[in-house]
Amino acid sequence: MKNLGFAVFAVILLIAHADQLSAANFTGAGGRGTRIAVMELGGAERLPDGKNHLPSMVQSVLVSDLSRFSAISVLDRQRLEIVLREIESGIYQTEEDIGRLGEIENVDYVLTGSITRTATGHFLEVQVRGTGRAGRGNLGVIRASFTSTPTVAEMNDLTGIRRVSMELLTQMGVNLTASARQELAGAAAASRVSGEIALARGITAQRRGTEVAALSYYFQAATFDPTLLEAVNRSSILHASIRSGNIGDDVRNELAWRRAWVERLTETEQFFADFHRRESMPYTLFYTVEITRGAINWQMETVNLSIETHLHGSDIWTVSIERALQAIHGGLMATGRAQTWGLGNWPRQGVTNLNAFVRRNNNFSVVFELLNDQNRVIGRQTLQTGGFWELSWAASPTVSVNASDRRTLNFQNVNANDISDRMSIRVASVNGIAAETAARDGVLQIRAVTRNDFARYDGFRFTRGQIQSFTNNDRIANLTIPYTIWGDPVISIGAGAFNRTGLTRVIIPSSVTYIGSEAFLNNNLTQLTIGANVTISPNSFGDGFHYFVRNYNQNGRQAGTYNASMFRFERERILGFANNASRMTNLVIPDTIWGNRVTSIG
Repeated sequence: MKNLGFAVFAVILLIAHADQLSAANFTGAGGRGTRIAVMELGGAERLPDGKNHLPSMVQSVLVSDLSRFSAISVLDRQRLEIVLREIESGIYQTEEDIGRLGEIENVDYVLTGSITRTATGHFLEVQVRGTGRAGRGNLGVIRASFTSTPTVAEMNDLTGIRRVSMELLTQMGVNLTASARQELAGAAAASRVSGEIALARGITAQRRGTEVAALSYYFQAATFDPTLLEAVNRSSILHASIRSGNIGDDVRNELAWRRAWVERLTETEQFFADFHRRESMPYTLFYTVEITRGAINWQMETVNLSIETHLHGSDIWTVSIERALQAIHGGLMATGRAQTWGLGNWPRQGVTNLNAFVRRNNNFSVVFELLNDQNRVIGRQTLQTGGFWELSWAASPTVSVNASDRRTLNFQNVNANDISDRMSIRVASVNGIAAETAARDGVLQIRAVTRNDFARYDGFRFTRGQIQSFTNNDRIANLTIPYTIWGDPVISIGAGAFNRTGLTRVIIPSSVTYIGSEAFLNNNLTQLTIGANVTISPNSFGDGFHYFVRNYNQNGRQAGTYNASMFRFERERILGFANNASRMTNLVIPDTIWGNRVTSIG
């Protein structure tokens, strides 16, 4: 597939990318009228185990960047896969065959390349070549090319790939704005990185025929980053196929049907057993960068110093595992034959001896060092912490992870003469290996946070991406809800989460896709900032925002900042007062309400 001649791409068809163009990302034409297909990079077979998803990840990031930061039309990757399979099948025999497809057009350019592992990272080589479409005479002509040697860290945070995107766009004549260049030069958001990695792993697994692994990764990608519509689409298709209970058209009798299901359950158990050997549990250790002074020993002239730590288990990870297991279990039950086949107790009773679903524990021994402003170690302490995840089942399997382990880490008897005005914390090792190596290999992620962020996260009761309640101990009126809490994306707000919390202004992150019943009831909200396409329960707001939900839905669920209104307002028409307003002698009717013109009064 990687070595198809460029002339073949004259029959590749294009679906124009549907994303709206952003004037903030480029000036001028931005490559409008150019059509491109982005191929998966070659070299997966030469990458080490656990890294063969990288070519697919590079492809995904390039597709996203070229689409978002230019007016270039990029072929949808799932459609590209279909076209390539059709080409290899030989169904395109004549021009008439191609013409009958007629729904989309040929591409002008194809992006190909390769990725190789080096001693310090990776070597990326990409080029954009002409396909000769419509007699343009650019067949094989290189429009853009770039080689790069990103480090492992730059691949992990996508900066190494985005650098390639910026260079290719520049060579293809796209005039990027300063803000776009700044964004492409920086690391992607953690949720985007996690989503892209999971999506790439899912695609790699599906191509290998391991649908259970693929489904789990697709669920994980869609949960980390709901804007990854490809992950949402792929998971929906695969989920529906598995939950149907069907196993394939070539199953001719019940013996074969049962055998096929045993193979699927075996694959499931093998995946989870391998998963635990290959990847660490989803834990991140947070610690405060501010150092707290404790007791002073006046005789020994020493001081006790401390920091706060929090080991967080990601519920987002368990959601993807749980949904994949429930899909397999649901499909087995949908056959109506599980009990007859002797499989009715799965997964409690496995079909292998792998014990894939027994409780899993992981313990961490983390060495922290305290450094003064001369970068000299003046204190060293070891934190012992750990966690577990386990499977339970009633009607269907559920997965739980112990959410947190809080510890105060004390550096005892630090010599007062060694203490400086500015001190820092360094994580030296995890389970006997360097902390950077442990993070890169997925043993344990470690993040430093400010004391304010530590306390801010503590104010939310948060699980599986949903804020369930908020403790407003500081009685703040203006609240910015964070995009992530303890590293997990905030994707929904539960019923009654902010009821009676004294808020007047709230900024909701664009990562939120759902707001539950009475979520902001009994507050005095005057202003609300919200993202686009949020599903909102009808009675989520009260007071001046009582009619906000109806107007938000009627006007395309647009992102923006909305101010409270004293009016009941629908379809550009004032119907009356929203509240039992006090008597007024002077009334000014505004030109707009909820961002819409006032055209009539009922």
